[in-house]
Amino acid sequence: MKVAIIGSKGLPALFGGIERHVEEIGRRLALKGHEITVFGRKPFCDRAEYLGMKIEVVPSIPTKNLDTATTSFLSSLIIAFRGYDIIHYHGVGPSIFSGLGRLSGKKTVSTVHALDYRQQKWGKVAKYMLKTGERCAVRNTDAVIAVSRLMKGQLSAEYGREVSYIPNGATICDTPEFSDSCGLGLKKERYILTVGRFIVERGFHTLIDAFSRIDTDMKLVIVGDERFESEYAGMLHEKADSRVIFPGYISGDRLSELYAHCAFYVLPSIVEGLPISLIEAMSFSRPVLISDIPENLEVAGELSLRFIHDDPGDLVRAMNEMIGLDDESRSRFGRMGKEKVLSEYNWDSIAESTERLYQDLISR
Repeated sequence: MKVAIIGSKGLPALFGGIERHVEEIGRRLALKGHEITVFGRKPFCDRAEYLGMKIEVVPSIPTKNLDTATTSFLSSLIIAFRGYDIIHYHGVGPSIFSGLGRLSGKKTVSTVHALDYRQQKWGKVAKYMLKTGERCAVRNTDAVIAVSRLMKGQLSAEYGREVSYIPNGATICDTPEFSDSCGLGLKKERYILTVGRFIVERGFHTLIDAFSRIDTDMKLVIVGDERFESEYAGMLHEKADSRVIFPGYISGDRLSELYAHCAFYVLPSIVEGLPISLIEAMSFSRPVLISDIPENLEVAGELSLRFIHDDPGDLVRAMNEMIGLDDESRSRFGRMGKEKVLSEYNWDSIAESTERLYQDLISR
């Protein structure tokens, strides 16, 4: 099959959950002999091929509101005149153009990764357009996918349309040795880790507030950044004390090492889709601490400690409880988390589910 993918910033997957999802599924489909082309934009693409996938760079207007929209529109026009079997849109924003793909006679798929109009960073017009993108994702495509059971139920109920459930995942790999390869001055299992974009919905401001009240020599490592949210990022840096480390974007083996040897992973989100970073932490058998939003509970509710989202006081309580866990409890939480990843969030089975959906569309 020849598959075109729209909605990713680009590859390699350094910048977000959609990019990780596209990379992990795309490279597995490429290994099976399918021709996968990912349409991205600068500065997120620096090569023409990656892990067997073709990469095509499309121009964009690099502003918060127009960056994704312009690339998705131009990509849809380009693809309409080429011989692809499947056009796969990722995200409700890019999906606003899914009708162009379908009009060209190609099979179209849309994956809803999150209900993005809930994010505070968007103004009224942008939120309206994102909600419109959601409607287009469900109504204008041949198949629609939700990455969580929660979203599958919400979309099915609102639009009366069959929605497939194909989640995010993690790659199970050997635990790397600890060497502080990032050069952050860390000690094994003496730091707390979180990973994500610097947007209000990730709740990093709540995490920093809570951590400042905890008497510990542990470090707090916040991996990530955000291209268009410099004001929020600056606020986080101002609030943080000397124990908080901001290493920026990290990927590959260095990120795996950070996951594998943290004392525990914490996810303080206010809004999520299906959090890949949480699943990746669980794949390394790390105990996790999560906010009590439904998306986090779907992944790790029965095998983690939790706290009331956006509540620094309750997060202080929960972090102190995590720091005080004995070794047996840490191991038990970590083992249960990895078992759930193996059974439900394995990229190999996720790629196979996506391939079957493509084949079913083509055979109709």
